[in-house]
Amino acid sequence: MDNPFLFGKIVTGEHFCNREAENRLLKENLKGGQSMVIISPRRMGKSSLLAVVTTQLENVGIRCGRVDYFALKSISKVVGETVRVCAELMLRQESSMKRFLSLTGNVFKRTRIAIEPSPDGSGFSIKPTISLPVEIRESLTEAILGLDLFMGKKGKKGVLVMDEFQEITDLDNGKSRVLEAEFRTIIQSTKNLSFAFLGSKASVLSEMFTGRKRPFFQAAKIMELGPIDAKSLRKYIQTRFKSVGLVIEHPELILELTHGHPDYTQRLCSHLYDLVSPSTKSSNRIEPHETLLQEAMARMIEACLLIFIPEWENYTFRQQQVLSLLAEYGPLKRVPAIHLAEYEMSHTTYNSALKDLVKKGTIKVNPEGHYELTDPIFSRWIKRH
Repeated sequence: MDNPFLFGKIVTGEHFCNREAENRLLKENLKGGQSMVIISPRRMGKSSLLAVVTTQLENVGIRCGRVDYFALKSISKVVGETVRVCAELMLRQESSMKRFLSLTGNVFKRTRIAIEPSPDGSGFSIKPTISLPVEIRESLTEAILGLDLFMGKKGKKGVLVMDEFQEITDLDNGKSRVLEAEFRTIIQSTKNLSFAFLGSKASVLSEMFTGRKRPFFQAAKIMELGPIDAKSLRKYIQTRFKSVGLVIEHPELILELTHGHPDYTQRLCSHLYDLVSPSTKSSNRIEPHETLLQEAMARMIEACLLIFIPEWENYTFRQQQVLSLLAEYGPLKRVPAIHLAEYEMSHTTYNSALKDLVKKGTIKVNPEGHYELTDPIFSRWIKRH
């Protein structure tokens, strides 16, 4: 029988653990034209949540598109991907290719739009070519305001999901905030579009929308997406095991290990199912005793090595030391001098590395005001090694 748990990708339907309150809040605001900022650590489920919300919005006639800025490392790529998504949203609503070509010719005057058959033969894909040097204002205006005008003529509303939006800050020169400012100027002029800004670097994205000197100051309503509540996640675990004829006892023991993290809960349950499925012929009940859970956890951490090792190697030596210190002794509000002496660090060095890790989103401040690793399983892996 197929493993009932799915992870490592955007999930919807039966694989999505219900976030009723967040779903309702996002849907009502975006539908009403209010832009939203959704901040959460990576793999907390924000992209899956927005996939569910936008599907529901599409069902009531609101057209949605998604731009992922995570791997876009040049201004031309940021502009090009924004143009592509806007143009594809227009194409999806235009039944006549002739009219669409005429429309793009009138809208996109600085970008060449090539239309090619999709690899699976189901339709067409758009390949924009951005002229260099990039005219940021003109190109973004053509894309976003062109889409906004198009939606208005169609009598429709639209939503653009801007995933990992904080990544554009790395491309702005110094403190000029040119790209950020142009996005803000154009977005605030739209009448038929609302925007969902997503990001996993909480401090960076938060600063974009709360810093008084930043272009996006108070431009959208902010939602922080945390762990899923225990009641919902417990019910989800039971339902997924039940879908393959199994009854899981004490699912709260799983949640104690994953801290309500949706992705890691899926992963741990998936490995747990792999361990128990051969023995389910004699009994359909699973008792997650400590030995069984530790074996599933060990398998999960081993499977995450391709995630954890490159991430670990990306940090400086001092940052690795701070991560090690917090993984072993944290959460900590103030680091004892004895721990700093162990790592031969001064308070200044520690605070500098800590500040950078908070900015990266690797470390967070918990509700009690203590510093801890954002990723509970990465913390376990560091402590083990």
